[in-house]
Amino acid sequence: MQHLIFDFDGVIGDTWEAAIHAYMVYGSAQTREDAIAEMNAYFSKRPHHARNHTLDEEQLALEYKWASEFGAVMQQHGFSLFDAFVREIEAIDTPHKAVVSSGSQNYVLPALARTAINPTHILAFEDHHSKEEKIERICRDWHVEPNEVYYFTDTLADVYELRELLSPGKLIGVSWGFCSKAQLMTMLDEENILTTPADLSRVIII
Repeated sequence: MQHLIFDFDGVIGDTWEAAIHAYMVYGSAQTREDAIAEMNAYFSKRPHHARNHTLDEEQLALEYKWASEFGAVMQQHGFSLFDAFVREIEAIDTPHKAVVSSGSQNYVLPALARTAINPTHILAFEDHHSKEEKIERICRDWHVEPNEVYYFTDTLADVYELRELLSPGKLIGVSWGFCSKAQLMTMLDEENILTTPADLSRVIII
């Protein structure tokens, strides 16, 4: 039985344009180019709110407020899902599927409600700011160790945050998201990167 955890943005949700829009409406970006630069900077390093961060309670509360309001703008803008990959996920016969996100439940929950993935957990930023903590919570509920799960991401930020927690062979990049295959290959082996949704059946052992 496989244990599969999927990041949402760029893996299941095609949220690139919605995020650019939100950075320009709610964030500090003045132009589309500014928004893309901010996004690329964020997704190319360890998140500042990951475990062992230095934010105080007031700063962390502002992070939660920002994520929620930013997510509301993304939801209003609208976005599609990567339907081919959603179908691949839906077809896998395992009860242990979960979704995590550093984005807000304001847009993640409604989007996943349109699928038949049926995850046991959907944990967004409002559930915890740290993906390490979210994955550990899921693993406790599944009664497995973190090194037993496959985790699918499209960003180097997740690799920086999770590479000490997860098995290297089960940390999988997807190249249709926020980071390209070339970017992902700076930290992941090519065999651990999906170039098409159908590659899902190649990397996991059924």
